[in-house]
Amino acid sequence: MRFFRPCLAALLFLTPALAVPIVVHNTGVNISDVLVAPGASTAFWTLQSAPGGATEAVGSNPFRYFIANYYGLEISSAWVSMDVIGNASAGGFFVYQLAIDLSGLDPSTAVITGTFGTDNDGFIRLNGGANVATTCFACFGAPTAFSISSGFVAGINTIEVGMNNGGNPTAFRVEFTSADADASSAVPEPSSLLIAASAVLAGLFLKRYSGWMRRP
Repeated sequence: MRFFRPCLAALLFLTPALAVPIVVHNTGVNISDVLVAPGASTAFWTLQSAPGGATEAVGSNPFRYFIANYYGLEISSAWVSMDVIGNASAGGFFVYQLAIDLSGLDPSTAVITGTFGTDNDGFIRLNGGANVATTCFACFGAPTAFSISSGFVAGINTIEVGMNNGGNPTAFRVEFTSADADASSAVPEPSSLLIAASAVLAGLFLKRYSGWMRRP
């Protein structure tokens, strides 16, 4: 029994760590991640860029907004717009962003999934890269799924949603379903783990076997 205890301890030591949650925030919530009242200002998501002629301030937060044409139910996320009545000051693409922090996590293992919607056509992307998913001009009646599994960097990343205002009103919505990554401490590949575990077990066995052989 004493022989197997160090073996078990060695194997547990070599087992990879479980995934760690990434902190993300749905649209339509306050700083406590609780849905705000319709027409109220929301937290976390901010305006990154606006089309020429727009008067909305970069860095401003959107307001909760909804019309019957948009998909629901709004339980943990909500539609938001740059104005309490859903009107933008100009036509064209408005891009909102959510900053996420991967400090202490391995960015190559990060995966974030969810659904989003835009009025009118739009996209979702990571760190200004290629679009991960897109929506059509009048596809705001049903959510569009997205999955982000590459392009992450260490530290701060941004998830960006663009919506084309093809005529007021205009709004967007994001709801996350999962977000996690492994801890940033180096974790061996499965083959490396097997080799290391085999070496530990072999060493312990030989030590124990040599003790048996020396007995009279």
